[in-house]
Amino acid sequence: MNKYLIQLFLVVALFFLFAALTFPDEGMWLMTQLEKLPFSEMRKHGLMLSPEQIYSTTGTSIKDAIVLLPGGTGSFVSAEGLIITNHHIAFGAIQSVSTVEEDYLKNGFYAKSKAEEISVPTYTARMVTSIKDVTSDVLNGVSDTMSASSRQEKIQANIADIQNKAKTGADMECTVSETYNGVKYFLYCYDVVRDIRLVYAPPSSIGNYGGEVDNWYWPRHTGDFGFMRAYVAPDGKAGKYSKDNVPYKPRAFLPVSAQGVTENSFAMILGFPGRTFRYRTSAEIQLSKDETLPLVREFFRTRMDIIEAAGKKDRAVEIKYASKWRGMANTYKNYEGTLEGMKRSNIISQRLDNEKKFQEFLQSKPELQQKYGSIMKDIVSTYENLKSFNKKQIVMGQLIGGSDLLGVATRFMRFANSFAKDSTGEVKPSDKSVSDMKEFLTSAFKDVDANVDKELLTALILKAADLPYDQHIDAVQRITGPRIGEQREKVVKEYVNDLYKHSKITSKEDCERLITKSSDDIRDDDFIKLAISLDKDNAQVQTQTAAFNGKIGMLRGKLLAAYMEWKGPDLYPDATRTLRLTYGEIKSYVPRDAVHYNFETMLGGVMEKETGEDPFIVPQKLHELWEKKDFGRYADPLLHDVPVAFIGNLDITGGNSGSPVINGKGELIGVAFDGNWEAVVGDYLFQAPLNRSINVDTRYVLFLLDKFSNAQNILSEMVIH
Repeated sequence: MNKYLIQLFLVVALFFLFAALTFPDEGMWLMTQLEKLPFSEMRKHGLMLSPEQIYSTTGTSIKDAIVLLPGGTGSFVSAEGLIITNHHIAFGAIQSVSTVEEDYLKNGFYAKSKAEEISVPTYTARMVTSIKDVTSDVLNGVSDTMSASSRQEKIQANIADIQNKAKTGADMECTVSETYNGVKYFLYCYDVVRDIRLVYAPPSSIGNYGGEVDNWYWPRHTGDFGFMRAYVAPDGKAGKYSKDNVPYKPRAFLPVSAQGVTENSFAMILGFPGRTFRYRTSAEIQLSKDETLPLVREFFRTRMDIIEAAGKKDRAVEIKYASKWRGMANTYKNYEGTLEGMKRSNIISQRLDNEKKFQEFLQSKPELQQKYGSIMKDIVSTYENLKSFNKKQIVMGQLIGGSDLLGVATRFMRFANSFAKDSTGEVKPSDKSVSDMKEFLTSAFKDVDANVDKELLTALILKAADLPYDQHIDAVQRITGPRIGEQREKVVKEYVNDLYKHSKITSKEDCERLITKSSDDIRDDDFIKLAISLDKDNAQVQTQTAAFNGKIGMLRGKLLAAYMEWKGPDLYPDATRTLRLTYGEIKSYVPRDAVHYNFETMLGGVMEKETGEDPFIVPQKLHELWEKKDFGRYADPLLHDVPVAFIGNLDITGGNSGSPVINGKGELIGVAFDGNWEAVVGDYLFQAPLNRSINVDTRYVLFLLDKFSNAQNILSEMVIH
């Protein structure tokens, strides 16, 4: 290579290195921080909007099109309340209305008119109406001399008062969100819509193409999208389902782009990311790595295997447990990738190095050293205390939450505890508690199979019995005694079999009869006796956990305050399931030596992956469209194929699923549905060269609506550019 080419190569390399370092910034940014973002740099990369057009406190803006949904995010794409989200976020809704006869999970669903849209009562839609910094109000009367528990009680009392005063109507919800681990607090108020209906879902062979095999991996070929609609009463009030309700009129909705994306083009995501742990210390991450994540994975694997085996024998059972299984499978694989990423990135070493630099900074500032100098040591000490009951609290949560009928028993225990004397002196439940209990039972028994639940509870008790002696659960020890091995397994199986044989809570009908009994009769049921026994153990754990949370919360807040002294006040906070913006570019990446992943996948790749066996089955009609090259206006003009998915260096996490991916003009170009395997550790550590969001391309969405489903009524109400 001659001297000129070498110089040119170095100039180009430095340019791309500098560009990578300056754009984009990592982070899930608060709406109140937008003015501090580098909009001049963002405009150079293709943004054409002002901060006010993205988030406005006085007029309409893009934030008004963003919807908080159960488990994820959605966005309005029409003036008629039409919401686009992920297939996997709508999955619970699809599952809830599916039967063996009407198997919408497998075959998909399409409402040819609004009259055919199906109500999904478990779903609500929330839209942010206002965001206010209420830090001073939350911390009013709080001092550093308070104990951790007293401090927490005062903060919670202040928060409750703020929320109650802010709520001005039945259709509004207001919640205070702790930010920067308590350094700041923001009040979020939402409009709430309670009548949500399923409009469209592709078959699972499209919406879940690749299944758990492909989950968290790029390249992806999944049409992970679906549509729902928000309805309100004719007077605009957000009541529950009624045939007289009318489509909700959102303040704003997103136009949909059919023009596609190109590499290095600007993109941003607005959504509701769940939780991140970017400011956790080495001691905190070490315990997650050594105990918390592996133990939860172990319990999830046990439950998943039981449910999967039962589902293979009976499609009705598979449908009942589909949403639960998929949720566990997603978390299981996430934890697996996180643990692998922690090892690969050597995150503990990175944190220790950062903490050393932080301590050196404090030592250079005597006043800060005096105020914050012991913070790391205090966090280590607090986590040493957590180790004494960490496994027990995890196992207790898995045991109580892993059996639906144990959940019913626990609810009955609380129901019995609510009995009180009425005006005549009779001890009985209130009419409201009876009504609430009946409503709970209707929901609880819809997706339960007693035989599966029996297997689950047996397996969970056996695993709980493996806790170390100093963390054992008394209720479990009373069942197993000192037995081990086959003897333990035998006695647990016998105990659980008797429980399900003699209890009055194993069917909805028996439960409804039990509601009419006295509180003593209710507590006399064997299953409810188990719930009471476990509750005594759990009360002790919850006391320990509350004390830990109060102390570690105070320490984490103190640490973030110190970090702000070190790095400046404009840090992005960890995700807290509140509205955030992340921005960047459509971008390919190099996951490892000699491997380059392109930024988009095509319909041709769907065909290449097909095996004819689940999860790689291609619907016949999609095959025919591919063979005829009947792609309409949705094909890439250069590649002569329909784009399916694309990636970008956008900083997202769980809760962002279903979030709109928006171009520089404010148009919808995709729907976020996953992250990539190499960066699953991103909840703890952002790695700029590797972090990518995986998004379904709107051209694939439009192609499937038009050519695959002939869903012209849905297409006609969207604004498509």
